Amino acid sequence: MDLRPKGSAAVFILLGIFALSRYSEAQNLCSTPGNIPVIFISENNAPGAVVTTLTAQDGVNAAITSQNPVGLFSLNGYDLIADTMLDYETFDPSTPYDVNIECTKTGFTSTKLNVKIAVEDVNDNPPAFSQSQFTLNVDELSKVGTSVGLITATDPDKSDRLYYRMDPEGEFGLESNFNPNILVREHLDYDKIKQVTVTLYAQDTPLASIAEASYTATTTVVVNIIDIDNRPPWFQPCTEHDFGTSKVCVNSGYEGTVNLNEASTDPLVLKPGPLYAIDGDKGRNEPIRYEFLTGNQDGIFVLNTVTGSITVPNPVTLAGPFVLTVMAYQMNNPDQFATTTVILKVVESSNFPPTFEKPSYKGFISEDAGVDSMVLESKTSTKPLRVKATDKDFSDGYNPNLRFEVVDGSDFSITSEGFILMAKEVSPGTLNLEMRVVDTTNDESSTATLAIEVTPGVPTTTPATTTMTSSIKTTETPVSTTKTKPTGTTETATATTTTMLPPDSVTTTGGQQVNAGSGEFSSAHMAALGGSLAVVIVICLVCIALLMHRIKDHNTDWKKISEAGVFRSKLDGGSKEGVQYSNEGFQHDGDSGSVNSLAADLENKLESGLKPQEKAITSVTLQTTSSTPPDSSSLAGSETTDGEKEVKPILTKERRNEEGYKAVWFKEDIDPNTKEDVVIIPNAGEADEDHEEDDDTEDEDNLRTDMDSDDEEGKTSDL
Repeated sequence: MDLRPKGSAAVFILLGIFALSRYSEAQNLCSTPGNIPVIFISENNAPGAVVTTLTAQDGVNAAITSQNPVGLFSLNGYDLIADTMLDYETFDPSTPYDVNIECTKTGFTSTKLNVKIAVEDVNDNPPAFSQSQFTLNVDELSKVGTSVGLITATDPDKSDRLYYRMDPEGEFGLESNFNPNILVREHLDYDKIKQVTVTLYAQDTPLASIAEASYTATTTVVVNIIDIDNRPPWFQPCTEHDFGTSKVCVNSGYEGTVNLNEASTDPLVLKPGPLYAIDGDKGRNEPIRYEFLTGNQDGIFVLNTVTGSITVPNPVTLAGPFVLTVMAYQMNNPDQFATTTVILKVVESSNFPPTFEKPSYKGFISEDAGVDSMVLESKTSTKPLRVKATDKDFSDGYNPNLRFEVVDGSDFSITSEGFILMAKEVSPGTLNLEMRVVDTTNDESSTATLAIEVTPGVPTTTPATTTMTSSIKTTETPVSTTKTKPTGTTETATATTTTMLPPDSVTTTGGQQVNAGSGEFSSAHMAALGGSLAVVIVICLVCIALLMHRIKDHNTDWKKISEAGVFRSKLDGGSKEGVQYSNEGFQHDGDSGSVNSLAADLENKLESGLKPQEKAITSVTLQTTSSTPPDSSSLAGSETTDGEKEVKPILTKERRNEEGYKAVWFKEDIDPNTKEDVVIIPNAGEADEDHEEDDDTEDEDNLRTDMDSDDEEGKTSDL
């Protein structure tokens, strides 16, 4: 069945709808724009600001009939006006402001409007912390990440979000920039740091924002590091050592003495100090108590459990030593404890302490004397200062168990013999020290004063100017040195040695007299000494050169003798009588100076050592020239005179390592069939000064052996 209207019926329906709408408009004489249920206005508005404008028909009259709260708004025509400055901080967002308006028009039914107004928040207030300073505590050794405390700020602008930062960040840091939970970031040690102070910031805009309206609040946060009970007692004195996050303090123990067969109610004197311990947790200072653990089985000693002092109420009759083990523990926590050792030596009592021979001493030392140099008795003396002490308990006053020491000083030290040494470099001036002599068997001691004057050192950059007031005596001794030139001539060099005698006195530019025997020398003395040493060195070098030259000549002489021995071994006949043999051509070997001596040796030994028949057969004359070297003409002349055939120089370079041999020149061939012996005997009076007569005799025997051996083996060489 079709229910849709037909024809004129549809028209009537449309006309009804239009009539209803016109009626509705006629009934609503005014309205808010868009019929918005709630109208918003920003806080801090200016008085008279328009909240909204009503939409109304012509001729409509609008008026406020009521409002809550009263007096905030008014109508100016169709404009709803805010009469006062609205503040979001006094506005309740859950209860908007309520304004009732009535619109009237003649001939029409009045229209009533209910307008709700809400205040919008703007950033017009800074954040704030509840306190200007906060104090927090955290235990040392807390794990990284441990929360120390949460400190927040508030902002009257309820819609604002706060952002935080802390400065400086090191031991502590924030969990995040919008969560101000303070956390531990580094290892905390009470001994190293006890308190940290930081500044906490709160900002109502992001930290990197450049918004025009931005407010910041600050507060100071003080974090105290709390020392926890994590260390035992420490005996004093001790040396601290770090092991990662832990720390220990090592004590070397104590030493002391007790008198044999004596009792004492006074506390024993111990070294390095009285026996006592402190709490290793210095921030806690827990009370400490003491007990003997071992070593006091016979009850000879009494330990004060509070102070740690040791007394001897009964006489000690044992020889000792006593080794006592003492424990120190915390009274409130005995699990925290430490132990140490006390060694007590038993000694015989003494009636007198050792004493210095003088109550005061004075010494002198130069600042540039150097470490371990001894202090002297006076400025002009080289005698070291020595302190001595005596002990009346010994008949002769000598106590072998004394020890000298400087009290509270490290610049100087004292040896066991009483000599004072410079321990380190010191500046010029006077040092006043206190010395102590200790009897090491019973620790009895006494003191004396020591004044050491440190004098300025001698400058090394500017030499001192001195004037010699007394003559310097010198003695000049000519020293002649004879040297043989290669040509055979001799040359004599004369050197003068100057000996400086110490002057009687030296006067400086300031007029101060310095005795020669005082041990002090001026720069002039040192310069004269240097010059004398230079002269001596030059003379030594000259002598060394001469000796080297003589050694070289000596080697050449024996080489020539060996060559003569080879020639002798080839002889197989006798010589012609009346013929002299010259060795002139053998003088140009660069060693003529040594040939002179060789010739004299040969001639002398030939005359003294040959058998009668050998002297008749062989006569050797070695001729040398002391001025000019011979030339070939001299050799030719000799050949013409003697009517002999030409003789060529022969130089034999052979030498036997196991036994030496000598060689000479002969001008005429010797008949090998004669089997005559040739004996070479150097002249002992003219021999080289570097060889003794025993050496010459040994060489002669070797030469004889060589010649005989050569004859038997039948070795020959060309002339």
